[in-house]
Amino acid sequence: MTASWRWSATILLFIGAGAAAILPHAAAQTPQAPPAAKDDPVSKLTPDDIANGKQIFAAQCAGCHGFDGSGQLGPNLHGVEARRGDAGIFAVVRNGTGAMPPVMALNDQRVWQVVGFVRTLGDTGPIEAAKGDPVKGKAVYDANGCAVCHAIGTTGGGVGPQLTNIGRSRPPKYFYDFLPDPGKNPPPGYELVRVVAKDGHEVTGIRVTEDTYTIVLRDVGGHFYSFDRTKLKTIEPEPGKTVMPSYGNLSTTDMDNLVAYLSSLKGAQ
Repeated sequence: MTASWRWSATILLFIGAGAAAILPHAAAQTPQAPPAAKDDPVSKLTPDDIANGKQIFAAQCAGCHGFDGSGQLGPNLHGVEARRGDAGIFAVVRNGTGAMPPVMALNDQRVWQVVGFVRTLGDTGPIEAAKGDPVKGKAVYDANGCAVCHAIGTTGGGVGPQLTNIGRSRPPKYFYDFLPDPGKNPPPGYELVRVVAKDGHEVTGIRVTEDTYTIVLRDVGGHFYSFDRTKLKTIEPEPGKTVMPSYGNLSTTDMDNLVAYLSSLKGAQ
């Protein structure tokens, strides 16, 4: 479809399915945040503001980051305040970053309330230990050709997401849910789109860019295709499909080991 579809689809990622059930209880227990600098807008927030921020987070952010901020489709947010600072978190929410779009539905006060809540998440989230052997998991990764599409550091392909720090932002449960059916919840920015030209030519790939005049797709081989929108018959999303194959055929042991390896990828320590 058009760019409006893309925004709608992306916004849906921020709406947790269970948000409605959690909102009535969101303000029941307000976590304590570390002290903010005196001139920081967060320092002026009241406990009610933090509670409001928790409600907003549950409704608009938990779908990607988890209700506890430990990460799902989006990264783990525990410790993000120490890494980015309050102003940095505000800028990400307001302006977007990477596959995350700007959150324009919130005014500045509400964004600061979200920042105030995120500060309460602390340095570490709930620790979920991977069950397998990461050394054996690397062998599974190599045997299945994962490096053709994914890069770790400077080694590997660029069709799929970069995995250098994936273990910092995704808990093991995410991999167990994702690997058997990658098309069910593809990472933002990696959804498949099929375009059909008026002359009948068809291409399916990942949407790279799109504006009023053109759309650019990238296929599994890393080839780019640019189309003049006026010469296209249809632009349609391909829900449930992805260029990444399913790994549901792995044995339990191989899956455990692969998850352990991916969970160990945390970049420079």
